[in-house]
Amino acid sequence: MKPLRVGITEKNRNPYWDMVNAGWRDAADRLALDLAIDAPTHEDVDAQVAMMRAQLNSGVDALAFVATRVDAFDEIVSEATGRGVPVVAFDLDAPRSGRLCFVGMETPERAGRRVGEQMAALVGPGATVIVQTGSAKAPGAVGKRTGFHAVMAEHGIRVVDAPSDGEDAVCAFETARELLDRNPETTGMFGVYGYHPIVQARAVEALGRRGRVAVVGFDMLPETVALLADGAVAASTWIQEYYFGFYAAAAISDLVRLGVPEALTLRGMDPDERAGNVFVLPSVTYTPETVGQFKTWFERVDLAPRTAPTLT
Repeated sequence: MKPLRVGITEKNRNPYWDMVNAGWRDAADRLALDLAIDAPTHEDVDAQVAMMRAQLNSGVDALAFVATRVDAFDEIVSEATGRGVPVVAFDLDAPRSGRLCFVGMETPERAGRRVGEQMAALVGPGATVIVQTGSAKAPGAVGKRTGFHAVMAEHGIRVVDAPSDGEDAVCAFETARELLDRNPETTGMFGVYGYHPIVQARAVEALGRRGRVAVVGFDMLPETVALLADGAVAASTWIQEYYFGFYAAAAISDLVRLGVPEALTLRGMDPDERAGNVFVLPSVTYTPETVGQFKTWFERVDLAPRTAPTLT
């Protein structure tokens, strides 16, 4: 079977994408896909569009992208479609861009509400909770914070919002320490990005407040798994990002080899009204008591070398 060349453009180079890319690679091995994965170092929508255009001009058979901003990709998607190159979105969606389908998680706001309910059960009404983010404008970050805030308000929980740390783990750690110092009554911490549970657990430990501050968040980076097993993180929600890459690869293979109408119809999707063509993976929350289940799954996954958040 002739390999298909697939251009993939992600949001940034955070270690979060290692898991996504493991799914891409595993599916590519089975489906004869030749992957070209690119991403800006930090969130940069213009750079993403430029990367997609370069991939398109290189002659790829299909494109896949992460919609860091929902209104930024319409032109490049239209250009690719005009050249007969199928385009799918994954992780973050741009439903009106003309992409053929989306593979990813539930809406960020719903994900934020999910973690908010976990926090509310841990800290109770009247508590104070610190919230951190790596971006003040990224739709995923904004949506998660919005959902989390809504639940805190419903439960009468006070929120202390941190400014954006710009996806800088060292900055996030220092901010966590500072806010814990200024708000000694804090009993919960939440952050929207995968490095936040790690830096928050470290900050709690550094200030000698382990056992008094519940840390909840997203993603299952190796250190997050270790901190869960140790009890330093109370809960982390895995959005199953490995399968974002795996199933997006499968969709692309079918879209190119079977044809767009046939591949979408096979998935119960509409070849004409594409905005509603979504495949959503359910989220799974792990705690110190259940993290062993994730470890068992993870032993089967081959991740590329990653760069964990480094604190000095």
